[in-house]
Amino acid sequence: GNLASKNGENQAAIARAGGIEVVVAGMVAHRSISGVQQSGCAALGNLASNNDANRTAIAKAGGVEAVVAGMEAHRVIAEVQQWGSWALGFLASNVEHVPASVRARGIEAVVA
Repeated sequence: GNLASKNGENQAAIARAGGIEVVVAGMVAHRSISGVQQSGCAALGNLASNNDANRTAIAKAGGVEAVVAGMEAHRVIAEVQQWGSWALGFLASNVEHVPASVRARGIEAVVA
């Protein structure tokens, strides 16, 4: 997560190495583990920060869905809600690759 924070070169290198897909796969495989969801949200947020290419890649890889599902699964875990909301804030500027049903669930997850 922090390796990509405010570092465009690292963000691009992580994306080229398949890091986005690995994070999303981990979040999907371990949905019931709040720590994985928290760290996954933080990593995706850092990868999306000020990086349009990564925002698109995250959306195409199912990252928005993974963040929303993690937030839904851990509604009472403040850290998951915090990092999930933070990640969705970065991802919200590039939603054309996200199905409308997931966008609606994302709004519900943030305001719930």
